[in-house]
Amino acid sequence: MNLLVFEYATASGIEDPEIFLEGRSMLEALLADFGNLEIEFLLSEKFSDIEIQSNCRPTIITGSLREWLRANLHRFDACIFIAAEEDMELYKLTELVEDSGVLLIGSGSEAVRICSDKRMTYRALRGVVPLIRTYERDDLEELQSRVLIKPADGVACQGIRILEAGKIPEIPENMIIQEFVEGESVSVSLLSDGRRALPMSLNRQNILIRGDSLEYNGGVTPVDHRMKDEAFRVARRAVESIEGLRGYVGVDMILADKPYVVEINSRITTPYIGLRRISEENLGHMVLQSVMGELPERVKFNGTAHFRKGSRGMVVDIRRGAEEGN
Repeated sequence: MNLLVFEYATASGIEDPEIFLEGRSMLEALLADFGNLEIEFLLSEKFSDIEIQSNCRPTIITGSLREWLRANLHRFDACIFIAAEEDMELYKLTELVEDSGVLLIGSGSEAVRICSDKRMTYRALRGVVPLIRTYERDDLEELQSRVLIKPADGVACQGIRILEAGKIPEIPENMIIQEFVEGESVSVSLLSDGRRALPMSLNRQNILIRGDSLEYNGGVTPVDHRMKDEAFRVARRAVESIEGLRGYVGVDMILADKPYVVEINSRITTPYIGLRRISEENLGHMVLQSVMGELPERVKFNGTAHFRKGSRGMVVDIRRGAEEGN
């Protein structure tokens, strides 16, 4: 198989340290997992002097990433890429790859569109799984508790603010307003074949509250929790309710009186960096097989992975043994 691999920020030349660190680490993880295939990966000329850990040399892009893809995608059998939902970039690139006829190792464009807009996700999941209450602007005067405001197409904790009732300013149209629920921030990583989903791991998210803002700083995977089985059931139900979610999918949740779904990430998420290191089988190949309709019976991990942001990328510390508890 002739496989194209790229990560949006490093292939487009986006010079944002926060995005670059995670993007670089996820790109290196994919290159390692698919290293036994004939692969080509992309780097912007802005990053041509950056060392990427891989056995193959990058293809340097001097112009637009989209123009390069339109001109060259036909040369490949398949494509796997990483991009964020912000500004619907993940959706636009997914459509572009789909239109080329190349095998897309990821979710379909319609599923990506729904999951890239938190308003659409909320509507798709309403009545299916427990959701955090989302308010309309007309409800603001009646609020009695703290709320979160965040971009409808945001990623990680970017742009999220915590506001007290009675102190809510005018909110831009692209923001959504949700109840602030006290609980544990976690995610569930799943494999999906487009119809059925297999929960693999419960992941703890290290989220710091700084004033009225939130900051994501990695996490631990896999972890045990008294709500783990229920969280798995809710995550599976959420993913299977949106047709076309395929490959690796992440579901962000708050564990409070019950598991509440926050959002669905129709793409590879940061815990992949740690999970691939402790998986007893090649996780990238399992993602590929899932897209092709073959889910494993289960995914086995040996130990736990602690991951955090470092100066070069995500730092991963592997600890062998059982899943970490509370």
